[in-house]
Amino acid sequence: MASALGGRIRTGAPVEAVTVRGAGRCSVRLAGGETLTAGAVVSALPVGPLRSVDVTGVSEERLTSLHRQRQALAAKFVAAYDRPFWRDRGLSGLSECEGVLGSTWPQSDGILSALVPPERLGVLLGMPAPLRTGELLADIARLYGDEAYRPLASFVRMWGTDPWTQGYVTQWTPGDVMAAGPLHGTHEPPFYVCGSDQWAAGYMEGAVRTGRDAAEEALRRG
Repeated sequence: MASALGGRIRTGAPVEAVTVRGAGRCSVRLAGGETLTAGAVVSALPVGPLRSVDVTGVSEERLTSLHRQRQALAAKFVAAYDRPFWRDRGLSGLSECEGVLGSTWPQSDGILSALVPPERLGVLLGMPAPLRTGELLADIARLYGDEAYRPLASFVRMWGTDPWTQGYVTQWTPGDVMAAGPLHGTHEPPFYVCGSDQWAAGYMEGAVRTGRDAAEEALRRG
């Protein structure tokens, strides 16, 4: 996708600092020292990596709101089967678990997704990597039967330790919503924010909605 856009997207170029000085006078410093200039800055970074970026030129209140959010240190597991075999037992595929997995849900026909919640991520991390898939499939087998051991493919994504995400969706605990305050998900032109963390509860719907909102606002202001 990046190559199709003719060099307009830079990959492998982490941002170290953002300076906002008004329309047409923003700058972004990349790791290695290269500096880019722009009329506006749109941040789609998750809140974890965003805390590592030195942002200047926006209000202290906004930075406090952005830096107040926390993300769930979780992992996701997906197993793909040729059919939703759990339905043979009259089961929906939706569950709450007591093993390493915290929950399962049908992502699509024959696709079962599962989450390793923050309180169990340490158990997964402490497990030798070659054994992780087998143990997670065993959790699913205890729920739905031995066909769980025979997926067409399976995937583990360690969201909580990935340096580019540093977590899964926003993890709201009591007091966090009030601490993030009314600036959450809003903009301070020419500095705009989007991404699932800037919505109510994360997930792809939030990423799409806030992305559209940021684009509309930036275009409206020229």
